[in-house]
Amino acid sequence: MQDSSPFPWRGSFFLVGAPRCGTTSISKTLAAHPQVCFSKPKETHFFALAAAGMDDDTLRREFLRRHYYECPVRGRFLGEGSVSTLYAPAALRGIQRFDPGARFLVAVRNPVDMLPSYHARLLYSLDEDETDFARAWALQEERARGARLPPRCRDPRLLQYGNIGRLGEHVERLFETVGRENCFVILIDDIKTRNAAVYREVLDFIGLDDDGRAGFVHKNENRGYRSRFLQQFVMNPPAWITRLMLKRQHKGLGRMPLLRAIRRRIKKKNKVRVGRPPLDAALRAELRDFFRDDVARLGRLIGRDLSQWG
Repeated sequence: MQDSSPFPWRGSFFLVGAPRCGTTSISKTLAAHPQVCFSKPKETHFFALAAAGMDDDTLRREFLRRHYYECPVRGRFLGEGSVSTLYAPAALRGIQRFDPGARFLVAVRNPVDMLPSYHARLLYSLDEDETDFARAWALQEERARGARLPPRCRDPRLLQYGNIGRLGEHVERLFETVGRENCFVILIDDIKTRNAAVYREVLDFIGLDDDGRAGFVHKNENRGYRSRFLQQFVMNPPAWITRLMLKRQHKGLGRMPLLRAIRRRIKKKNKVRVGRPPLDAALRAELRDFFRDDVARLGRLIGRDLSQWG
């Protein structure tokens, strides 16, 4: 199925979700494996946004040309990490068109802990403007009707926290769409307690050799920013820059080194670590009740007792 590829590759794997479940650490660790070529950028969103209307040969050629221009090395495994794919069945089917033998990794976490972290990330990316998670949770119905939306939110569906946190529902659909045998579920709880073993299991599932590393490199921080003006440039650059970057991407060219360096420098200087207040006990109980049945569903799907989540 690789006839139209610009370079030979051995197989592919996709880290499809969920957000704020260690996916950045997992993808960075796997990207450093000597047998892996990881996409540029990590989250291409190609199969959700760009693949519609392409025939299979064009889809394969364009995905490789646009996102693997920095690693045309023979015999590598291709990796990609668009965590929104878990919520997009059409994107899952697009991946299967690209590679019917693709492997799917999905990381999961207690939604009661995941969602406050996810909310903080949306604040950082400017997709959210309600700084209090309890109020953001309460705004979901209004926002579903198109009211009270942040002016810089890229997609209102990002603000539907209840849907984002229903991991059992989305994992079940993932299994139904691509086949349970093609999926590996990573519990963040397991990375904390048996990191090295989980890492080797993931390598074996993908088909990668053990490179001797001790496990996934853990990275956990809650980010904020000093200047909203600079943050807008970092997260949502001016339209002319976005158009230029997309044009280069569609031509299979690398990202502009000078602009990339400037953006990275601004992002680093503007970033601050911020604390996140503990979740109110009443809200925690509300979230635990809201997700109770879905957590039980996830537990049945993966054969694990998740009753301690809450």
